[in-house]
Amino acid sequence: MALLIAGLAAAACFLLLMPPAASSHGAPAAPPRRFPAAQAQRRGDAPGWLARRLAGLMASGRVARDLAVSGWDETLEELASRKLRLAGLALSAALLLALLGQGVGGAVALAAAVWAFQAPDLEVRRAAAARRAAIQRDLPYFLFTLAVLAESGLQLLPALDHYARNSRTALGRAVEAALAEIRLGQPPALAFLDMAQRLDVRDLTRFVGALVQTMEKGTDGLAATLRQQAETAWDKRRRLAQELGARASVKLLLPLVLFVLPAVLAMAAGPAIYAFLTQLGP
Repeated sequence: MALLIAGLAAAACFLLLMPPAASSHGAPAAPPRRFPAAQAQRRGDAPGWLARRLAGLMASGRVARDLAVSGWDETLEELASRKLRLAGLALSAALLLALLGQGVGGAVALAAAVWAFQAPDLEVRRAAAARRAAIQRDLPYFLFTLAVLAESGLQLLPALDHYARNSRTALGRAVEAALAEIRLGQPPALAFLDMAQRLDVRDLTRFVGALVQTMEKGTDGLAATLRQQAETAWDKRRRLAQELGARASVKLLLPLVLFVLPAVLAMAAGPAIYAFLTQLGP
């Protein structure tokens, strides 16, 4: 009964902590942007003053960069609001369990509150790491495709549009978004630099820097630059695959020694030990 009362009260506190929905009257709300620095300045549609303060503290940290890289439509204020709701739910449960004399349950709920406050950050970090890995994996093919198209006589923007239309990867969607910004009037160099900043992949940033320098000097050496960048990316991907294979062999060593090797020894030496014990018996 005590646990039921605590659960109901915690659910009530959770509902009280939920921010009010944005009003549908008046001018339509702008779509959520993925730029954390700009998100921290929004005030009209923020879920609450506490979420705004927390989002302002998070705007210059790693979570804001990871949120931009992850590609989620969730704003920084919405992430802060979700953190506060989860932590408030767990803290309410901890307080009520302590008041009801459930000391152990209250301590567990208090620890759960700390974890619940950090859980959205960990989720964003995993999503950003997965997207960075996907972009790093697709980068050699992207550069190789651009090099082949440039060597065949296609200009840079049509080559990028061809890749974006025929690719369903995270990098293809990012290139498509950059091309959309260029169509709206943004300079190509600035659009590519913004794309590299949003994705936050070192090799892609290096490629965009070289690409911008080549565009400023002229498109004569574009094909050679793309070919050189593609060869470098393929070499790095090959070395990374070799490193991952070496790490996998080291990780497999402990399970092999703990589980496989004893079973093999038991199968090999078991009959001999049984025969020896039989001969010593009466």
